[in-house]
Amino acid sequence: MSLKKIIERNELKSRDNKEEQLQEVYGTEHFGYFLYSLIKMERPKTVIELGSGLGTTSLMIGQALKENNYGKLWAIDDGRDWKDLQKCLNLNIKYNTHKEFFIDLIKKYGLESNINFKTTSLTEKDYFHTKEKIDIIFCDCTDAGPKGVINLLKYYLLKMNTYSSIFLDRSSTINHSFLMLETIISHLQNNKIPDIITKDWSKKQINKLYELIKKTKFTLIHLTDQREGKKNFQQNSRSWIKIEPLDVFIHNNVENFL
Repeated sequence: MSLKKIIERNELKSRDNKEEQLQEVYGTEHFGYFLYSLIKMERPKTVIELGSGLGTTSLMIGQALKENNYGKLWAIDDGRDWKDLQKCLNLNIKYNTHKEFFIDLIKKYGLESNINFKTTSLTEKDYFHTKEKIDIIFCDCTDAGPKGVINLLKYYLLKMNTYSSIFLDRSSTINHSFLMLETIISHLQNNKIPDIITKDWSKKQINKLYELIKKTKFTLIHLTDQREGKKNFQQNSRSWIKIEPLDVFIHNNVENFL
């Protein structure tokens, strides 16, 4: 299957709301293209999506990985919203579970080698991780409030690759989450760690994080959709934490010109 076929599928009208495309249900109608382009450019090896829903961004990510002939997406969803999701889909086949639907979706678009779907429940202290360092993670099913932001950073900061990106859904346009992120990233940029991040950590973990931030550049970018033309205006932002080595050159297999 081609990118064109995936786009056509994502632009199908929701059965539940004829004015809304499938990719608009969770507000990722623009962000899916962004992730596709970023993956094409950066060629990540390990991508994680927490909350796969209707599969609109999963397919875009998987297609980009397929075209790169490199990397894998771990699509994670516990299926708790399957009853509601079915109302959006015009299905010719009856699926008893979200997992059945998603596995069939991956096969239909020829992405079996690029997407690994897992039905996994997440908790505040236990998310999802592979043995590989993470290049890109998109958190789309977790608490977007300050507590959720803190829990995610506590869990994933030490699991990210040297060059990597964390995307937090909705946090940029939830004011207290926005302020929390601005404060935390500002501290990290100044080689400081807020105590709330390392609470209950071992001394070894704390020292490892200190060593990391001393040689790492953290950049916080707020990606937002304007309200005009936006069907689901409550799903209108992603906070992007970009992680890279602190240096005067880009070393991630990029040509530099002196």
